Amino acid sequence: MSFLVRKYPWTPGSATLVAAIGFIFALLKDRHFFWLLGTTVALSLSSYVWGYSTHALKYVRWPSLAHLHREQYAEVWDALAATSELAKAAACGHCDEAAVRRSAEPPLKNLIELAGVRPEDDILEFGCGVARLGLELASRCRSWTGADLSANMLATAAGRLRGVDNVRLVKLQQIGLGQLETSSFDLVYSTNMLAHLDQMDRWHYVKDSFRVLRPGGRLCIDNVDLESEEGWGAFARGTESYQGLNRPPYIPTPSTAAELASYASRAGFLQVQVHKRPPLVIVTAVKSVLA
Repeated sequence: MSFLVRKYPWTPGSATLVAAIGFIFALLKDRHFFWLLGTTVALSLSSYVWGYSTHALKYVRWPSLAHLHREQYAEVWDALAATSELAKAAACGHCDEAAVRRSAEPPLKNLIELAGVRPEDDILEFGCGVARLGLELASRCRSWTGADLSANMLATAAGRLRGVDNVRLVKLQQIGLGQLETSSFDLVYSTNMLAHLDQMDRWHYVKDSFRVLRPGGRLCIDNVDLESEEGWGAFARGTESYQGLNRPPYIPTPSTAAELASYASRAGFLQVQVHKRPPLVIVTAVKSVLA
């Protein structure tokens, strides 16, 4: 029922209106007991559905997707992003567009302060989702490219970016950035995405980021910090909740500073720096100008 309400949000209001008209008609015309009773029940039920719809649109119950493996990223996130509203909720916890834009403010602030965003930059976000940051960054750089494995996420991103002419969306066909040109970006970043990847796949994206960056290009990646109180608390609660159960393939897994910094340094980056901004750990790094 909640899926139908989210897909057709106009139905509760329409049902209530029709029931109210029927009630008034029965009251004015014949006042027959059974007609009055029937329309009263219909009006009550439609009012309940209206209230339920408000709850359903505010609180999304995610499917378990137990039939999918964690590494089936495209299938998992296409399932979670079956509608535009669900795609936004999966990306940041909000369905409302104004709330989605507000949610972009903290990661945008982190990116600008820690990695820098310049008007001449060609920027890539891997795991871009609904282009939560892309919409905010497009006016600040020369070009923004968003890459993702989920076609449904990219469809919502395309809708949000309609009318913006310096953006590009890339549907990745496999894990990593193999489809993108070598030395073609000045800044590569990812936010709120590594938590949903297997560790080996995290490494794959960081390694590929080095290749697609131009000499002197910058990297900025983040994840929930396992060593922070918030990060550890979320991890511990998840451990208790899913003990002995099949864990949803999208359940977030935190990182440590050492893990993310190791990926960057092993990929060949210099000036690898760790920034603690609870609940996140953020790593920035630079590709040598001689690379």
